[in-house]
Amino acid sequence: MSELGIGDLARRTGLTPQVIRAWEERFDFPQPRRTPSGRRTYDPREVDRIGRVRTLKQSGSRLAEAIARVVEQGDVDGRDLSVYGELLRLLPHLESRRMRRDVLVAISRAIEDEALARAVRPLVFGAFQREEFYLRSASRWRELARTAEGCVVFADFPDGLDATSRPARVALDPGSPLLREWAVVVRSETFSTVLTAWEVPGADPGQRVFETIFSFEPEAVRVAADTCLAAARSAGLPEEALLRHPEVVTMGPPRTSSPGVDALVLRAVGYLQQLTRPA
Repeated sequence: MSELGIGDLARRTGLTPQVIRAWEERFDFPQPRRTPSGRRTYDPREVDRIGRVRTLKQSGSRLAEAIARVVEQGDVDGRDLSVYGELLRLLPHLESRRMRRDVLVAISRAIEDEALARAVRPLVFGAFQREEFYLRSASRWRELARTAEGCVVFADFPDGLDATSRPARVALDPGSPLLREWAVVVRSETFSTVLTAWEVPGADPGQRVFETIFSFEPEAVRVAADTCLAAARSAGLPEEALLRHPEVVTMGPPRTSSPGVDALVLRAVGYLQQLTRPA
């Protein structure tokens, strides 16, 4: 693969050349090579490394910690993936909004209901952070798993990986970005959406607030589902426990109502938050 100039690297990663130079100066990352004329060039693999740093950073890690972790680990590890981070890295046009926990719960329940009513053989994924949060919705997720092509939940399950349960349970490592993430992902040809969020630190006690992406865009759903699949595989979930028919991952793009549906829904959620604002 040919070397990349700093402009090429910037375009492929979503950073600016100024930010790349600042990272080099402060963290010695990424490391450029120099041509005889002094021009910076980069190994194409830096695109992936920078993407992983941005994923960790968007999931709550500090920049220095994210860079150190990527440099130390070297090869890509699906256990370092974040749904929220991958969406921002690959689809930076997606809007992110702050939402309260009660609003996220309402949206999540609505997604689950729509998936049960409309989704035909979907892929369904949920990130719950802690086992106790999953157990509050376990009966709904068991029903989702009954007809799903694949159904996986992620949390800090103390008993480790459980490939025999429906849904399959993936225990997250303490350092996994998904451990700090809220996600509901449904992908089918009849109904698809992604809701993902990470908790904003320093919020008022008793009022948890999350930085949230909520989208019906087909490419956003694909990225989210692929990220969950990669995380489950990296955790050791066997293919037969992950998908009933592996060819489902090549399903056609899900249908959406219109290109403006995301903006409309986000606007409606904004009004909902105002109407339900706690006293």
